[in-house]
Amino acid sequence: MAEDQGTSTVVTSGAPNMVLVIFFVFVAAFGGVILAFKLVPKMITVNQTIEEHREPNEKDHLPIHPIGDFVVNLSDLSGSRFLKVSITAKLYSEDFEEFSKLSPEEKHGYEMKIEHDLGPSVPAIKDIVITTLSRKKAEEVIGFENKLAIKTELKENLNQALHGEFKIYDIYFTDFIVQ
Repeated sequence: MAEDQGTSTVVTSGAPNMVLVIFFVFVAAFGGVILAFKLVPKMITVNQTIEEHREPNEKDHLPIHPIGDFVVNLSDLSGSRFLKVSITAKLYSEDFEEFSKLSPEEKHGYEMKIEHDLGPSVPAIKDIVITTLSRKKAEEVIGFENKLAIKTELKENLNQALHGEFKIYDIYFTDFIVQ
């Protein structure tokens, strides 16, 4: 009987190690599942479509629309300097790729659509151009880099004001005189 008591008091030390192994296996499996969802590309079902929207580039034939002729006083201290500028904009909309495929009659209709779309925004467009340019000093409008900066600023400001279908892709100065 003494032998039976000696064997019954021995405690196995494998049980706590087994709990740790199961815990680490569970954590590794859970982490692997999360990692797999992050790394696997998203699947698209047959009924879903991917809508590709391409921004216009220099090679695209886009409609050109005159913005207007402007004479503004520059903000020089003397107050006698002014800028006379004529601005034309290259416009685009969601269907800009179709413009190059239109016949001359259809292009005329498209230009009428532009006129109709921009019509309500004309006062805001003129106000933005006048206020943007009249804040400039003569030194800020003379020179190639300054003209590019003005084009960028006008384009950003005008696109924020346009709420219709068309947006401005580029701005052209067709007349630019500082006096």
